[in-house]
Amino acid sequence: MNVLFLILIILNIVLLIGLVSYYSTAGINFNLEFFNDISAVIATIIILGFISAKLPKIKELGDSPLYGMVYLIIICAIGLMTSYFNSKVNTPELFGPYLEMFKMLCAVLIFVLIATNLKSFKAVLHGEYDKKNLIVCFVIFTILGLVASRWCVTINDTPANVRCLIVMISGLFGGPYLGIPVGIISGAYRFTLGGTTALPCAISTVISGVVGSLIFMWNDKKFPRTIAAITLMFLFTGFEMLMIVILTPPDISFPYLRNIYPIMLFASVIGIILFSIVVREKRQKKESLISYEEQKINELRNEYDEVIEDLRAEIKELKKDK
Repeated sequence: MNVLFLILIILNIVLLIGLVSYYSTAGINFNLEFFNDISAVIATIIILGFISAKLPKIKELGDSPLYGMVYLIIICAIGLMTSYFNSKVNTPELFGPYLEMFKMLCAVLIFVLIATNLKSFKAVLHGEYDKKNLIVCFVIFTILGLVASRWCVTINDTPANVRCLIVMISGLFGGPYLGIPVGIISGAYRFTLGGTTALPCAISTVISGVVGSLIFMWNDKKFPRTIAAITLMFLFTGFEMLMIVILTPPDISFPYLRNIYPIMLFASVIGIILFSIVVREKRQKKESLISYEEQKINELRNEYDEVIEDLRAEIKELKKDK
């Protein structure tokens, strides 16, 4: 796993060097706007990573479905505000796309929250990878992957979406039997839509399913910790942008990245945090239930032992009397 992360870090450095080199050679004056966006997203990652671990639970809502939804939306809203803390509030033309992406992620969140109540989804989450459960989850993630290819946020005629995020999550959640087929189908569908970036986007989609599946296998068939998932999506988004640079002409790829790279980072990080929290909450609820059952079993065992001791004492008394 560490080797994979190291490779992704190196590829992100290559991408950064390429961006700086291209803009310097082309003599384009972008007033640090691009890197300003990137720095805002990095700040979001750091703050959200802290908040997701420290934000107190909304105990008044108990175990109701509203609890998870409110918890996730609060974190998403904080991330949105953090991304624009760096003086972007006064520029609505930049604020709009991020707000649209926020709405898209909220819609995906609602769909995921509904899916988490399905028996098959819960079963896969707790390690029951039988054929029926995987098929149900495959249908869910495939639908999301196909919808994400059509449902996008447009910035200067450049579409940005969360397709790779969804495919990556499918691999991290269900392993190769889920991530790879979802990635292949979503990638193939993206390729049929055409466009200059059809090939790199399709390849990145398939690779995201493979990478997610590998991390799943290397992590003992469990969804990774939140910080690891955030790091993975941050680095993989850079890899996705690098694929566009490699497989499309520079006069197309670099302006393309300038439009969508910051918002793709924003969407990927927020999205993986939301899903990580859903997984964590479901696991904690399951563990709490198991702990409660174990506690009841221990109580019954203690009561049983006390009854046995009382019976033994009575038997001894009866023997003495006899």
